[in-house]
Amino acid sequence: MPATSDPSDSTTSDADSSAAATSGTGTSDTVTSGGATSSGRATSGATTSGAATAPGRREQNKLDTRRAIAGSALDLARTHGLGKFTVDQVAAEAGVSRRTFFNYFHSAEEALTTSTDAFLELAAAEFMARPTAEPLLDAMIAALAAISKTDNLGVCGELFRMAEGSPELMRSQLHSWERAEARIRQVVDERTGGNLDPLYLLAFVGAVLSCVKAAMQVWAASANESLNDSADDLEEQIVDALTMLRDGFNNPI
Repeated sequence: MPATSDPSDSTTSDADSSAAATSGTGTSDTVTSGGATSSGRATSGATTSGAATAPGRREQNKLDTRRAIAGSALDLARTHGLGKFTVDQVAAEAGVSRRTFFNYFHSAEEALTTSTDAFLELAAAEFMARPTAEPLLDAMIAALAAISKTDNLGVCGELFRMAEGSPELMRSQLHSWERAEARIRQVVDERTGGNLDPLYLLAFVGAVLSCVKAAMQVWAASANESLNDSADDLEEQIVDALTMLRDGFNNPI
């Protein structure tokens, strides 16, 4: 969907890009009064723990432009295949200039990772909203289960599957996971008052993300299904993998 305006004269810093990542690519589903799409999945623009503060007009324009670019990149990837469309095509479909595209993203592959960034940022926000007395791993499982109801999860999984055949997208995805690791380390550290042993913190976050990626690998190897059903399967795989971690992998299936 084309952006409502083309802010060609504005620049977007890396900090802007990271902050805007939570907006996701958006979908064409109708939003109901309960905050869910007509398919029953929550939209990617809001967390499950409550409404976020509305951005200012300038920031909203940036978010809308970012969504439009990322959504156009995803549409072209689906219709033409990875590596078979150009930045100019993405910009044209989004209704922005080439210059504006590069204000937000360095490449079409980077634009495609927006949903991955959004999903992982939502996970961090939901984790911070969990009760402080809840054990860390239980809180992480609950957070991921909650935000797995967003449209972003299905797109995130779809991109994970696409990346297996694209070294360029794989690199962009790797950067997304690296950003996620740093962000989740930060929120875990904040939740525990900065008192965790550094080794425990690194091992905990690394183990959690490894389980999520393992679930995505198993899911990606499965047969293609409808996006909604497939997202439900991916959600189940992620929760199962984290439950195995919580239980010490003592019950092989």
